Amino acid sequence: MAAALQPTGGCDFPADPHLNALNTPLFWLPAAAPAVVHLVAALPDIGLAADFPSDRIADRKTDDDGLSWAQLKDGANLVGDKFDDRPLGVLLPFDADWSVRLAAANRLYHQFIGRDADPPITPHRRARLKRALQTIDARGSGATYRAIATHFFGAHRVAEEPWKTSSLKAQVARLVAHGRMMIRHGYRQLLKGASY
Repeated sequence: MAAALQPTGGCDFPADPHLNALNTPLFWLPAAAPAVVHLVAALPDIGLAADFPSDRIADRKTDDDGLSWAQLKDGANLVGDKFDDRPLGVLLPFDADWSVRLAAANRLYHQFIGRDADPPITPHRRARLKRALQTIDARGSGATYRAIATHFFGAHRVAEEPWKTSSLKAQVARLVAHGRMMIRHGYRQLLKGASY
């Protein structure tokens, strides 16, 4: 289906105009997002074999040059040679993102053999990131620190201590700082699998 789509809006890649942004699958190149695992067809003459579990693919696309992207049902992103019945391996270049690529390949391996792997971002850190971005949105809409704290922690908890020296006020201030940092440049670290 992706081959029939045309570039839309500000995108220079095919996107389905019937899907909203939250439901549109994103396919990253390993150069932009080192946590994307780059698969290559294993050389058959060296005796290696590896099965690719195609039943775990949620979405895929192939460009005109034969480069394929796949998104697994658990959200893992893959790129590489066409995903078919050939044995596949992982390409791990010796670059500055070696540890990120190795960790992503290890998570993928654990998914393939049916074991749990540690997520690149823990649920606690994911919740903190979400809250930081919500805080930035609220500040952009004119909300005060106190209003944000009331929303997150409740009016009763905010009223329990003097606002001027409140630990909740300090938490909101840290969330604002973290959200601003993520918007300025920190979001790029998420593509490297950083655990913000």
